[in-house]
Amino acid sequence: MKKTLIALAALGAMAGAAQAQSTVTIYGLLDANVQSFKTNVAAGAGATATLQSLTQTKIDSGGLNGSRWGIRVSEDIGGGMAVIGNLESGFNIDTGASAQGGLLFGRRANVGITSGFGTVTIGRNSSSYDDVAGDHAMMGATIFDPSNTNNGNSITTLTALNTAAAAAAAAPTPANAAALRGALVNVGAAFLSRNTTWVGYNTRFNNSVKYVSPNFSGFSGSVMYALGEDKTAGVGATPGTNASKTVSAYLKYANGPLLVSGGYQSEGFSRAGGGTPALENSLISVAYDFGVAKVGAGFNRAKYKDVAPGSSTAAQKEWNLSVAVPLGATTLSAGYAQSKGDDLGKATGYGIQALYSLSKRTTLYAGAQSTKTYDNLVNTINLFNAATPATASNIGRVTTYGAGIRHTF
Repeated sequence: MKKTLIALAALGAMAGAAQAQSTVTIYGLLDANVQSFKTNVAAGAGATATLQSLTQTKIDSGGLNGSRWGIRVSEDIGGGMAVIGNLESGFNIDTGASAQGGLLFGRRANVGITSGFGTVTIGRNSSSYDDVAGDHAMMGATIFDPSNTNNGNSITTLTALNTAAAAAAAAPTPANAAALRGALVNVGAAFLSRNTTWVGYNTRFNNSVKYVSPNFSGFSGSVMYALGEDKTAGVGATPGTNASKTVSAYLKYANGPLLVSGGYQSEGFSRAGGGTPALENSLISVAYDFGVAKVGAGFNRAKYKDVAPGSSTAAQKEWNLSVAVPLGATTLSAGYAQSKGDDLGKATGYGIQALYSLSKRTTLYAGAQSTKTYDNLVNTINLFNAATPATASNIGRVTTYGAGIRHTF
């Protein structure tokens, strides 16, 4: 009997130790808001396509942060090393539908190892650029932040534009002219309907490997590489496509009230006939906490490269200034941003927001954001429409007013 009790006690101790070495955490965030949103949309197609203004009052998800739930796992394997994993599912709280294109774990799905040398994860990762993209934004990359860059603008609209333009130049038929006009309107609508000034980037990548270094006296770094895995072979006269490889990296210094970081991302897109078009972003951020207020400044260069063979757009030069002032349970923030380039035109915007902490996990918020886009592509659209270029109607205005609640668990 005594031996049995000793054995049971030993098994209990072993089970307790095993439990201490492995953890599973379930977490989440719920964010819903009511907003009024005014933007530009493309109406019609081909030669009859036009840009129209649209105002919508709606209940939306993710005013401050995207709604999500997730699971984190960690197992201590000794020697200062641990196996880690993260599954994170995004969803729209206004409809209950999955976000990120309906993916089950669209925000994150990875497994890896962490130790004194850093952390390596494999799977679907957030990009290293995305990790520092909001360092300069005292408004926290919310829907009221005019420099919020995680809007995932795609290169595909510009690729379609170049394809249509090449066809129209080679054979100026009415059909090709109509196709070009339709492409121009779609591209114009995409850029005129931006609710932020900056061009944007994609935040997460499948089939990727990511490394994050330890913190060395305030210095840290990261690199991510996504394989694309969409290369195809050519068939007869039809050429194959290259893989849409993406590379992303950051370097960061954060010590006391000062933060300085730099990020780079080149996200590739597959295309038949060789070459890999890419959207490049290069960012430098500076932030300083004075106690009574925290200020930040960001400078970014965005460029579409090789959108058609041998054709690239001029770089967009982008900057942002913002400030956040804590007043007890309330934090007031404001920001101003601009993006300017010879090909895509100019966009300016400002935003204001107020946060009120009901508790450690619940925040009420309200704010407004307005963006004006002077799109060079609209002038080309007007030429095909026999209208006068550079009129007031060529200016795209996007305005958002909203209020909501965020809860974390």
